[in-house]
Amino acid sequence: MPPYLITTTTTITVKQLVGRTAVTIAITIEKMSGLLSSSPVPLEPRKAPHVLTIAGSDSGGGAGIQADLKTIEAFGCYGTSVLTGLTAQNTKGVQAVHAVPSDFVIQQLQSVIEDEPPIAVKLGMLTSASTIRALASYLPKLDCTTVLDPVIISTSGHHLLPEDAVEALYDLFPYVTFLTPNIPEAIRLSRTNTKETELKGLADMLQLAKDTQLKTGAKTVLLKGGHGKVSREDVLQYAGQYEIVWEEGDEEADTVDVLTEYRSTLGLKVEKDLVVDILVTGEEVVALFVGRKVDSSSTHGTGCTLSSAIASAYATRRKKDVPAGKDIEVFKRAISYTQSAIASAFSFGHGHGPLNHAHLTARRALPPPTKHNPHPFLTHLIQSNLPLWKSYVRHPFVVQLGNGTLPRECFEHYIKQDYHYLKHYARAHALGAYKANTLAEIQAFSEIALHVARESEMHVAYCAQFGISRAELAATAESSPCAAYARYVVDIGTQGDILDVYMAVASCLVGYGEVGLWLKKQVEEGNAVLEGNLYKKWMEDYCGAEFLAAVNRGIENLERRVAEDPPSPEKLARLTAIWHECVRLESRFWDMGLNLIH
Repeated sequence: MPPYLITTTTTITVKQLVGRTAVTIAITIEKMSGLLSSSPVPLEPRKAPHVLTIAGSDSGGGAGIQADLKTIEAFGCYGTSVLTGLTAQNTKGVQAVHAVPSDFVIQQLQSVIEDEPPIAVKLGMLTSASTIRALASYLPKLDCTTVLDPVIISTSGHHLLPEDAVEALYDLFPYVTFLTPNIPEAIRLSRTNTKETELKGLADMLQLAKDTQLKTGAKTVLLKGGHGKVSREDVLQYAGQYEIVWEEGDEEADTVDVLTEYRSTLGLKVEKDLVVDILVTGEEVVALFVGRKVDSSSTHGTGCTLSSAIASAYATRRKKDVPAGKDIEVFKRAISYTQSAIASAFSFGHGHGPLNHAHLTARRALPPPTKHNPHPFLTHLIQSNLPLWKSYVRHPFVVQLGNGTLPRECFEHYIKQDYHYLKHYARAHALGAYKANTLAEIQAFSEIALHVARESEMHVAYCAQFGISRAELAATAESSPCAAYARYVVDIGTQGDILDVYMAVASCLVGYGEVGLWLKKQVEEGNAVLEGNLYKKWMEDYCGAEFLAAVNRGIENLERRVAEDPPSPEKLARLTAIWHECVRLESRFWDMGLNLIH
């Protein structure tokens, strides 16, 4: 077929008698068409969503409209600005504030609105009561979403809003879609007599969030929990009552041990205290966003960044049919962006440094590795379908193996098939060596293939303990689940690039490391047995130092490659789909053993 022609197909159906049975046959007719497809390539640039910030200027560049515009740009939106005040400030604090007259604030606003109405407006430092009341009169004329970061006190303790201006905010609140106070601001705005030091855990924070929404009249409140300390046990009290969005893992907290183990090898401290942001709409708690605290002094402009991220995430949101205050994805994206901006911040100044707003400027689909999260790629993969991951690493086969109740014939069937899988696993790594572009990677893949070959000999020796000879292993036919998994891995390695190869072999390595660590924990907690267990050696091998060292090297290699050559959103989607399929096939491999599938 000439390369300049493309084929289109038309399918028709006819009925034909086969014996006495009428059979419907689909006939595909190919015909040649011209150069162009039915969907021409769009030539016009995509219009960026318009997000407006009404806030003060930060001469230090870390907060105010400077932080807002950087954030808006990072989300792929177009940012405009209305200045309410000028500040002389740096990372050490605010030295002076110059308020912009309220009539000029409105004049700026009118200029922007008359040219191009925004989809979302972020409001930050509003400087004076007259400006706030002027905005309260003007905002009802706008048909857009508003996000208010009630900037009352700076991080350094400088009062940015006089008391009469704080009271004027109550005239503005009814026109606010999203209000994002921190705990001290919420205490002030809810008109409670509670002191910050008197808050006793998550229950008091939940009540504070509901009181703030009720007293201000804002449609939705996101109470930022950075000033509080919450334990996992506190959060688990509300499992099933509220939607809980976990940064990593879930309420069981036992399906990401392999990532905790990896962090420990890097000498990184794992914070036990959690940060919980609370989303309230109409006095109803919608969700709790739970994450680990980022240990950083680069927090200048955090509130500005989060509120701008919410406005931008809303402007680009996908679930148009979900009420704004209940679109969990909007807040999840905004919180994740802000957290990564803190975690990846660079040193600047001598006080509270700025965030790294540019960490997604290169249109990265993933944040770079940081001390807070040195494994963002694997975190994404596991969290992308946590129930699927759990079906693999907490499979009944694994549970029964750990407590010694797995029938011997089930395990024997599994290890026979595992012998066949090891051959294909070695072939996949040989494909990786073929796809590699550097001698170092060629050597790494080749050494793993050789290691798997040596491991297969250990596997033969292990099978002999169960009375299974090498001849019997070779004579055993591959089961359909084993063949399906092995062919998929080799097929991905053949048709894809080297990162596809990494992806095809990763779930086996990382998953068995997770299983080994979990079984070790179960033994320590008395939920599994080691002594007298027929499968003791198998359990010890997969939680042993040698295998876990291989797992950690695998994670490090994978994260480094992804960080050096960040995948596009489309490539990330493909890699994630490969991971999901491999995890599903791993689970089917356990099914094969447990149910003696041939």
